[in-house]
Amino acid sequence: MSDVPPPGPRYLCLSDLHLGAAYSLLTHSDDDGRPDPSTASATLVAFGQALRQTVAALQTATPGSPPTTLVLLGDVLDMGLSPMGDTAAGFQRFIEALYPAGAPAVFSPHVLCVPGNHDHHLWRIAQDRQYLQALDSAPADLVQATPLLAGGPTPPVPSELLTRLMRRQPQLADATVSIVYPNLGLFHEASGRCVLMHHGHYVDSTYTAMSSLNQALWQQKPPPTVADIEAQNGPWVDFLWSDLGSAGATGQGALALYEVLRDAAASRRFTQRAGDEAVRLLSATLGISGQSQTVKGLTVEQLLRALLDVTLGRAAESERDADLQVISSDGLQQLVAYLAGPLKRQLDEALGSAAPRVGATRFIYGHTHKPWQRELPVPGYAMPVAVYNTGGWVIDQPTMGSSQGAAAVLIDEALNVASLRLFNDPLNGVMAPVHAADAAGIRPQANPLREALAAAIEAQADAWQQFTQAACSAAERQAERLLDRFFTPGQS
Repeated sequence: MSDVPPPGPRYLCLSDLHLGAAYSLLTHSDDDGRPDPSTASATLVAFGQALRQTVAALQTATPGSPPTTLVLLGDVLDMGLSPMGDTAAGFQRFIEALYPAGAPAVFSPHVLCVPGNHDHHLWRIAQDRQYLQALDSAPADLVQATPLLAGGPTPPVPSELLTRLMRRQPQLADATVSIVYPNLGLFHEASGRCVLMHHGHYVDSTYTAMSSLNQALWQQKPPPTVADIEAQNGPWVDFLWSDLGSAGATGQGALALYEVLRDAAASRRFTQRAGDEAVRLLSATLGISGQSQTVKGLTVEQLLRALLDVTLGRAAESERDADLQVISSDGLQQLVAYLAGPLKRQLDEALGSAAPRVGATRFIYGHTHKPWQRELPVPGYAMPVAVYNTGGWVIDQPTMGSSQGAAAVLIDEALNVASLRLFNDPLNGVMAPVHAADAAGIRPQANPLREALAAAIEAQADAWQQFTQAACSAAERQAERLLDRFFTPGQS
C-alpha cells in the first residue's frame, strides 16, 4: 500500500437529524420533555466537537485539503411534525456546533441539501423559485427533479431559508445551501467510480402509494424516471409529512398521527378514516364515485382502502420497526428496484457516452433510521453496489432497537467511501463505541479512507467517548419520557 496519505474527506453525509423535534437527540428539551432549541443539546455539542476534530485530523494528514462539503441527506428539519420556529432554531444550533465562531474552517460554507419526506417542503420552495427564475426566458411547468451530477452546467437551486439561517453566523456571510432533489451523484472520470445519494423515501412503498394507485386503477406501468416518481407522489409526500408542524391544530395532531402509525391496531383505525376522506376528495375534485368499478370487480373505495392499508396501515410494521434486522426482504427488493430502474436511468442519461465506464458504485441513503453497510448485486451495474445507510437521530418509541442508530458517511476525492458509525440504541445502559466501517463484504479490498478514519477516531477517543456518553444519556432519558406517556402509574 502507498505511504502517501489519502486526501481529506471531500464530502460528509448526514441525514435524519430531525432538528427541532423533541424526540431528536440533537434537540435540547426542557425537564418536561418539551423541545427548547434555543439551547444546544449536550449530544449536539459533543458531536460537533468530536466531528470537527476528526475531520480536521483527516484534512491535516494531507496539506492543502479543502474544507469538507456537508451533504444534508434529508429529514434534517422536522417540518413534518414540528413548528417552523423550532426547526429553524434547531438548524441554527446545528450550524453553530459545526461552524463555531472564531474556529478554523473545517466544513465548507457551501452546503448541499437533498430533501426527504419530513422536509420535502424545502424542495417545494426551491421548485417555485426555479420556476420564477425561468419565467422571463422560457416559462414552462415545474421541474420535478434537478440534474443528477454535482458541478454540471445547470446552476444549483438555492435554499433561501437554510442559506439565511447559516448567514446569521458572522463568519458565514457568504454561505450558501443548494437544493438537489431527489438524487445527487458524483462521478470520478479516471476510475469510473460513482457515488449516488438519495434520502430514501422513494425506496419506501409508503411514499409511492400514488404510483401504486395508478397501476391498480388504470393499469399504468411503474413510473420509469425519478421525475415521474416525484410528479406522481410528491403531493402525497406533502400530504403525509411535509410542513404539517406549522399547520396549527392540525400540526399539533401530526405527532399523534405519527405515533398512531407506529401502532398496528391504531393504524388500521386511522386508515379507515383516511379512506373515507380520500374517497370524498376523489368525488369532490375528480368526480369519481367511490362505488365506480375498477379491476376484478373492485370498487374505487375498496381498492383505495386496500392501498392505504398496505402503505400507511402497515407503517407500524415497516422497516423502521423491524428491530432485529436492518432491512426486510421487501425493503431490499424495493431498494434494488430503485437502483436498477429509475436511478440507473437517470445516471445513464447524465453520463451519456461515459455511462459504460461506470465501475464501482456506492449508494448512500437514510430514512429508515437504521445504519448499515453492505454490497449488493444489482442488475445493470458492472459490479456489486456498496450500499451505506446513514441511520437517524431519533428515539420515537420507548423500546430500544439494536438496529436503530446513526452514522455519518464520508467520501474522499477518489470517491472512496467510509461510514463513521456513531451509535446504535443503548442496550442495558451500554452504547457501542464510535467506529469506522465500510461495505467491502463481497469483494474485500483496501479502503484508505476507512483506514484513515479509524486512525482519526482512535486519536480523538476522548472526544468520541464524551459524545457516546451524552448520546446514551439522552436516548435513555427520551425512552423514559415515552414510557411515562404510554403507561400510567400502577397500570399492569
